[in-house]
Amino acid sequence: MEENKNTLALQTTDITNNLFGESKTRKVTTLDLTDEAQADMMLNSLQDADHILNDCVGQTIECIGVTLTETPVETTNEETGEVIVRKKHSMCLFDINGESYVTGSNACYMSFINIAQLKGMPTKENPIKLVPIKVDAKEKGHFYLKLKIAK
Repeated sequence: MEENKNTLALQTTDITNNLFGESKTRKVTTLDLTDEAQADMMLNSLQDADHILNDCVGQTIECIGVTLTETPVETTNEETGEVIVRKKHSMCLFDINGESYVTGSNACYMSFINIAQLKGMPTKENPIKLVPIKVDAKEKGHFYLKLKIAK
């Protein structure tokens, strides 16, 4: 039987769920949590990320890991009383220097997913050079944060 590399993370999740009720938030990481340095990178990013991705537009990030989070958010339509569940996404990229870059941009999350589908997920063995960009929205003065592959 193959040993699960994320045993510690899974155990922590189980303990948290038992103490505070079942969590509907899904979190995935490409970091190797058996590597102490990578586990520390993730833990530190949860408390205080090094960079806000929106502040790094135009900079190349040599990404060696990512943590993706999906959280369901319920709202109620005041007119119909219908409960609507939307998914809120956040993402934290990790670079070769161990620094973290966080965003709550759904457009950025989706652009990352498109890149990962073609290039694979970033790891220490498969780094991906990414550049955050701003793309104008239809509404004047607004923009979307997205990612593209660095040249």
